[in-house]
Amino acid sequence: MKKILKYSSKILILIILLPVVIMLIFSLFSPIYDFDEPQVFSGPNLHNPYDGMDSTAWLQCNFHAHTRQAGGFTNGRNNTNERLDSVYQLFGYDHIGISNYNNITYYKSDKNDFIPAYEHGYGLFKIHQLCIGAERVRHIDYPFWQTLSMKQHNINCLAEGSRLVVPAHPSFVSGGYKVQDFKYLSNYKLLEVLNGYCKSPAYWDEALSNGHLAYLLASDDAHNMDNINDPANCFTMINSLENDAEHLFAALESGKAVGVCFPIDPFKTETIEHKVQRLHDNLPYITKVDLETDTLVVRASKTIVKAEFIGQGGQVLSTVTNVNEAQYIIQSENQYVRTVLYFADGTELWLNPITRYGNEFSLERVSLDHLSYDKTTLLWTAYLVLMAGIVVILCRKKKPRN
Repeated sequence: MKKILKYSSKILILIILLPVVIMLIFSLFSPIYDFDEPQVFSGPNLHNPYDGMDSTAWLQCNFHAHTRQAGGFTNGRNNTNERLDSVYQLFGYDHIGISNYNNITYYKSDKNDFIPAYEHGYGLFKIHQLCIGAERVRHIDYPFWQTLSMKQHNINCLAEGSRLVVPAHPSFVSGGYKVQDFKYLSNYKLLEVLNGYCKSPAYWDEALSNGHLAYLLASDDAHNMDNINDPANCFTMINSLENDAEHLFAALESGKAVGVCFPIDPFKTETIEHKVQRLHDNLPYITKVDLETDTLVVRASKTIVKAEFIGQGGQVLSTVTNVNEAQYIIQSENQYVRTVLYFADGTELWLNPITRYGNEFSLERVSLDHLSYDKTTLLWTAYLVLMAGIVVILCRKKKPRN
């Protein structure tokens, strides 16, 4: 019996340690990248992503929400696909996305607006990525720590199987994404600036200040439909006449979207019916974002209590209060200008940036990363030598005593 228990405990330890060892090996043998220095937005011309928008064609969308999976092991509470869908329909959402952890959910995949998605990441520090328009799931991650090269390698690999890779809730956990990472990270088109758990404007401004054309995504990141503050907290309004997958992609990639922060009930006492009515009665929408020569003009459907125009390094360039129409004259030194509008009920509308460009504007994102074969080979060789040495030491038998 003792032998059985002894061998059983060893097998159990092996089962637990094996995946940890495998993930550690993946972490050790991740490639190393060199990064070019970024170039800021520059040039005599200004690009307005809202040029040509239809102010009557706003679609209310959420791309980040979780339902119950793995028997409730992950944080989906009691959200069935059907319940999550029905709650969001009450709020009038046009697109309801489910992004479970490392698993694509095909609920209502027959709908025109269906977009397969999942949230990638197993790590301790919540360095996650939303994979929107995913063809397959990448199950490899670096769970213990992540260097800048590891973060870039994940984005690059995920982009091979997904149309949009979105760094998720970057400010959520200390020790995860760092603000300075976004000086160099590239090969992504959207950044989850607004999330039900956190806002990450500093990360966005770091990217924009270094010439990365990253447009925003706003998401509930809903986990629990019993929590009144989970649904309809942060969401993305997309400017599109058509509610199908391709038009949603096109609007997101071109920046024709607005991030919304809708005020929550701090006491969690309101009913869902009351919150639905509050959203329907109070939600403002953008009616105008124009460039009149060098003057940015923004108008909304309700009086703007405060408008902030924000530029390089997150600096507030101008604040306007209690207006129907907010204006800012873009200065020659302004490399980009983004706008946040605040309303009487606490709602916030976050707009994508106006950016400078030279002779011709392009939506092609700049890649700064280059695989360093020399550094990667040197590091891997060192690891192999170290591992071989450890094996030799462990396998060396003691000499028998005379």
